[in-house]
Amino acid sequence: MNKEHDPLDNDTSCNTDGNADQKGEHFLEHDEPKKYVVYCNPHTGVGSLGELQEGSPNRYPRRAIRLPQTSEASARASRKRLRDHAVYRQLAACLVLTYAELPICPKKDVKAFLKKAKKYYSSHLHYAVITEGGFDETGIRIHHNVLLPASPNLFAVANIWKHGDVFIGINPTDSDIRRMVNYVSKEFVRSLGLNARFMKSKSKTPKSTRELFDTKEDAEAALFAKIPKDATGVSIYDPQCADRKIIYWDTNPNQI
Repeated sequence: MNKEHDPLDNDTSCNTDGNADQKGEHFLEHDEPKKYVVYCNPHTGVGSLGELQEGSPNRYPRRAIRLPQTSEASARASRKRLRDHAVYRQLAACLVLTYAELPICPKKDVKAFLKKAKKYYSSHLHYAVITEGGFDETGIRIHHNVLLPASPNLFAVANIWKHGDVFIGINPTDSDIRRMVNYVSKEFVRSLGLNARFMKSKSKTPKSTRELFDTKEDAEAALFAKIPKDATGVSIYDPQCADRKIIYWDTNPNQI
């Protein structure tokens, strides 16, 4: 195991402001023993450890703390849902669909593309679509990042798109899929009230298990025990705050 994937999970953050105590961000009392929580989802190959946060300040200090963080928190949650879906459904191919001319209805264009792409897959087609650009403030020309399962028919699928060029990227391992999702979701932190950050096929990723421990040592031992003995691509990410630790491993040994 190594830390070569340190920037893998860019949605893990915590405040290290020296004035955190004054703002009421430390919810635990100093004389209360700490507890640790371990989450694990073997279906997406991720386990995490962190200090259990109990209690909260009263309503008004809490609002003062949370309101500036709403956009970031919402983006982190969306990124996690997208990343779990992509890993669970093995969406290893990323097709970047561009436009030669500014589109009239880009959402309709990509839906028509997906409808025609289904015939190249023998089973139900799982996908995710992240549309970037198209807003004056971004300065980015509109394009679609379409995540699909890897297939020998990807070039035929790409030829369905008649509005511009298509660039195909293949992500052979789970860690590559996670990195790809983190990259295409870089614009997720934004003002509220806009359209959904992404759209995806209907499917529910199995929920993570949750366990509580009285000591950090017991929690770490339980976390490492969650890793399958024959797991590949194991990597550790340490956010270096609040005793957090995240471990990833490949869930599909038969990747491309």
